[in-house]
Amino acid sequence: MLQTFPVQDLRQISARLHDEFSGLSHRCVERCVSDTWNCVEHLGITVTPHLVERVAREHLEAMVNSVPPSQAVRKATRHPGTTLFTGHRAVPEPR
Repeated sequence: MLQTFPVQDLRQISARLHDEFSGLSHRCVERCVSDTWNCVEHLGITVTPHLVERVAREHLEAMVNSVPPSQAVRKATRHPGTTLFTGHRAVPEPR
């Protein structure tokens, strides 16, 4: 049986997490909290605000930590003629 969730709990959780993850948009944090609540509910687990906050925090941390380095940094560290994966030349230089 699906539960309904109190909107006030979602707003409080979103506000706390947005303070912690201010680099992400407020909408992104709200969506993560809402999706987390719905996923926990769908799995048949008893939904509590504490559980939703913990799981959403882990997901938001993963989102923040998965941001790739900027293009400028990547271009500065690569040498001309090297591949992205190995750092070795892809084609031998002519003799």
